[in-house]
Amino acid sequence: MRSVLAHNNTTAIDEIEFLAAEYNFTVLCLTETWLDNSIDNVVVQLNGYADPFRMDRNRHGGGILAYAKNDIFCVRRFDFESDNVEVLWLGLRTANFRCLHTAVCCLQPNSYSLLKQEFTDSLSTVLASLLVDADRCVLIIGDCNDHSVFKPGQLQSNLFGTYHYLTINNYCYDY
Repeated sequence: MRSVLAHNNTTAIDEIEFLAAEYNFTVLCLTETWLDNSIDNVVVQLNGYADPFRMDRNRHGGGILAYAKNDIFCVRRFDFESDNVEVLWLGLRTANFRCLHTAVCCLQPNSYSLLKQEFTDSLSTVLASLLVDADRCVLIIGDCNDHSVFKPGQLQSNLFGTYHYLTINNYCYDY
C-alpha cells in the first residue's frame, strides 16, 4: 500500500475500496501511508465513508489514514495526540459501545529509545485518563515495529487486546 499511495496510483485505493465494501468495515485504519499534504483527500476518499482522518508524515515513510462509515459518529481526539508521537486518536459511538476510543499507532522501525519512551508515555497518559470510566473501551491498533513497547508493565496493566489479521495479496489487515 505505501509505495502505491506514495506514487499517487489509484490501484491501492481501488483495492482498499473493494475490501471495505466486501468486509463492511465500520472503521478502517491504515499505517505507513506515505501521504503528505500534496495528496488531496479526494484521491484517498472511499465510498460510504466520511472524509478520512489523516496524520501525514512525508513521502518517505510513516503516516496514518483512518476511515469511519458515514453513519458512525466519529471525531478525531487532537487533545490526546502529541506532536512527536505518531498516534492518531479517534472517539467513536457505535451500537455496541457507548464510547470507543481508538489509537492508531505507527512507530518507525529502529526508533531511538527516547522516542519509544515518549510513545509509551503518551499512550499511558491517555489510557490513565480514559480507563477510569468503566463505560469506555480502548482499542490500540497499528504498526509498532517494536513489540517491546507493549510488554507487560509498559502500558496500563488493565489493557487487554485481541488481534486478528486478514492477509490478502501480501497486505495484512486488522479486523
